[in-house]
Amino acid sequence: MGRNLIFVLMILFFASCERIPKTAQGLYQKGIEASQKKDYGKAIDYLEKALEKELSAKEKEIALITLANAYFNEKDFENAALKYEEFLTLYPASPFAKDALFRLGVSYLNLIKGPEWDQTFTKKAIDSFDVFIMRFPDDKRVEKARLYKKMAKKILAEHEIYIAGTYDMLRKFTASIDRYEKVKEEFPDVEPADRLNYLLGRAYFFTKLEAENEIEKLTEKLEAERERLKSKDEEERKVALNRIKLINKDIKKWQEISQKNFLKGKKILEEVAKNYPQSPYGKKAKLILKGEKILDVEPVENPIKHSIWWKIKNTL
Repeated sequence: MGRNLIFVLMILFFASCERIPKTAQGLYQKGIEASQKKDYGKAIDYLEKALEKELSAKEKEIALITLANAYFNEKDFENAALKYEEFLTLYPASPFAKDALFRLGVSYLNLIKGPEWDQTFTKKAIDSFDVFIMRFPDDKRVEKARLYKKMAKKILAEHEIYIAGTYDMLRKFTASIDRYEKVKEEFPDVEPADRLNYLLGRAYFFTKLEAENEIEKLTEKLEAERERLKSKDEEERKVALNRIKLINKDIKKWQEISQKNFLKGKKILEEVAKNYPQSPYGKKAKLILKGEKILDVEPVENPIKHSIWWKIKNTL
């Protein structure tokens, strides 16, 4: 009796288990059904297997976009981006292309860690939204694409400011100036003018600190070469003399850079203090002009502090 009961229970158990289809069409159908029921984990499993088999051209197209969307809805943005890229490469004229392109940009946006990290995904997000805006100018999501693109641009700008801040910390102001100038040229629409001009003016103003350090090192080299002038070797004395000329030239160059940048920085800081008297940057600019050495590193701003999924899911 006991054995018969176990046998019956085993039959009922196996009967209740979902049969996993083996054919491409069976897997495809199960994947589509799972996606419609929002069971994205099963949809991914079925559709990945279905796409390894023989499907019709239309089935492949629908299976791939459904798979990409399933990854997207599961918040697996790395795989979602890969599948959307594959879909857009294979089916650029598909009626699902605009959805794939928009969600590709959103996927990249969600993969961005912040301004301090590598910006590959940030650049890809901007490129995706640019193409979306260009190809589908009448789509209702264009304004959101512009907003998300601006968000990505802000991260790129903050990345440059982060690097510039590192140079400021090392007193390499000529290098930080290049970064701040780049932000001013490429990202004027995402960086507040008072903040950016303050940082740029400060870097120019304090270039004299870098120049003093470089001149000090050059002076030490100069003394070493002057010692070599005492050598009995005529060739060594000639080399030392040539080096002294080059070192003196470099010292003069740094003196000129120091003075030129100081005057330029002073002018910029004066404009910041005048135009933004209530801004914290205007106030700091005024203090620097009065003689205070304010060299605190400006913290970067991250518009994507956490995954932005919850903010934008209802806009897709």
